[in-house]
Amino acid sequence: MEELAGLLGGTIACSRPLVEAGLLPYVRQVGQTGKTVAPKLYIGIGISGAVQHLVGMQGSDKVIAINIDRHAPMVQIADYSIIGDYTQVVPDLIKNLKARIDGQTGKGRNNG
Repeated sequence: MEELAGLLGGTIACSRPLVEAGLLPYVRQVGQTGKTVAPKLYIGIGISGAVQHLVGMQGSDKVIAINIDRHAPMVQIADYSIIGDYTQVVPDLIKNLKARIDGQTGKGRNNG
């Protein structure tokens, strides 16, 4: 997730269950009891979209949801949704973003 965020010039945040599991600190929690964010692009990866979380990110300009559950609230409010397992989707996104970035910078081209 951090690699994807880095490629997009962003940072990662989380929902309450990840904080409670000790995977990320409270300062990264988005939601009614956490931070409110309003980025140009919000990508909810595996986020069900509980009301408390949606309140914390409702000011986002564009929302992309990546989830296996097409009926998840996050998927329903997203501007774009990718229905699939994030463990397959995210590496594909990273690979394609890197290829696009390399193509724009000329990396990997034979300039001889």
